Amino acid sequence: MSHEDYLGTRRFPGLDGLRAIAATMVIFFHFGGQNWTWLSGWVGVYLFFVLSGFLITTLLLREQDRTGRISLSNFYIRRVFRILPPYLVILGGIVAFVALRGEFHARDFPNALRFYLTFLNEFLPSFTNGTDNFFSGSWTLGIEEKFYLVWPFLLVFLGIGAAKRKFLLVGAAMVILLALVPLTTGGWLLHGANVPIYRSTVHYFILAAGCLLAILLHYRRGYALLKPLTHPLAAIPIVIGFVVFHTNLDTLWNSSGQNLWLLVAYAFAAMLLLIVLVSPGPTRWLMGTAPLRFVGERSYSLYLLQGPVHFAVIQAVPGLARNHTTSAVVVFLVGLAIADLIHRWVEKPLIDVGKRLIARKEERRAEREAARQPAEPRVESEPRPAPATSAS
Repeated sequence: MSHEDYLGTRRFPGLDGLRAIAATMVIFFHFGGQNWTWLSGWVGVYLFFVLSGFLITTLLLREQDRTGRISLSNFYIRRVFRILPPYLVILGGIVAFVALRGEFHARDFPNALRFYLTFLNEFLPSFTNGTDNFFSGSWTLGIEEKFYLVWPFLLVFLGIGAAKRKFLLVGAAMVILLALVPLTTGGWLLHGANVPIYRSTVHYFILAAGCLLAILLHYRRGYALLKPLTHPLAAIPIVIGFVVFHTNLDTLWNSSGQNLWLLVAYAFAAMLLLIVLVSPGPTRWLMGTAPLRFVGERSYSLYLLQGPVHFAVIQAVPGLARNHTTSAVVVFLVGLAIADLIHRWVEKPLIDVGKRLIARKEERRAEREAARQPAEPRVESEPRPAPATSAS
């Protein structure tokens, strides 16, 4: 695939398929039981992180190429109307549900809402009694929202201009984030202490890995380095290697004392996989098929719904309380049905509202710029001479 073909690709359907698989893996990790531990489903959230870093940076760089600038206000409008509506609808539904059951205080919601409404979700595990409130999986949203807040700002004010400056920016950020891991987590080995990982800067490093990939692919020199990996034959060793690493990650994680360097290595493996998924070939076609795109486009709500849906399912069918394959399949199907409703009636309409706001904003901006343009001087036309009359 040439660099021009890559830059001309407006949508990457293979990445929707990756979202679908990541969300499904997380659900089977939580509710599938021991038969699914080989899937290393908990790592699905890190695929979301690499995807987010890649897509957000790619959109910002292409906006800069198209318009000559990056509009932070437009970016934040898009994020607000993309992220907040499903988030608040699902959180509001959970709060209403537990309140009607008289469990608002028992499930520690007066405390939890302080974190959920300020997107400090990842810090809640350090300040809670551990009661299940059906929304604990939203810790990843706390990480991503801070990334959305900081990274575009840095890209505009420090990384604008030449590609070299952007490489230096993301490289420096990755080095700093790695250096902070021992301070934020208490070391590189967790040894079964799960709470510290939620506040670790390793998550932001993984997001930055996606940003680095976006910058490499966007600029001609970087793309030239990676172009051999866009060939369909290159997909074979990359996909096989990724699958082997991923399916053995849970075993490696536990046998190594939960070594965070494994997550760093996984970020680079995911970067290679994304190159395959944005390049022509059978893997991109397979991951871009309609069923996977359908799930991928609803994966955000599906991910947030897994907790409350599981609780509702086991209330309706107590036999599904024990985690096994059937439990995971039912949670997936019920969650997907509800996620589809949210996608159709909340997510898409509100995304369109955000687009209309940006369009009106850009129209007003264009009008203001046109009004500031100096008026061209008027050229008075010379009067035409009167036609001569013939002598009689």
